[in-house]
Amino acid sequence: MLQLQITNIDDYKILTERVKELLIPSEVLVVSALSKPTLIDGEHTTEGLEAINKYLDDLEKFTKQWYACRCDMFP
Repeated sequence: MLQLQITNIDDYKILTERVKELLIPSEVLVVSALSKPTLIDGEHTTEGLEAINKYLDDLEKFTKQWYACRCDMFP
């Protein structure tokens, strides 16, 4: 499960939407004490907007490939 921790919803609307659009169980928490956004994926933690966007890019590529690899596509 992905957990996105942000300081407020307004500043991170796009990031919040990206997490919600993934076909992976996720939650978004507002933690006002944070100095930068944090994404937790199991035991992996990513901090900072740029690093999180890169991680989400890679995750999106993986999930798109995963769902494209269906048995009915091959003889």
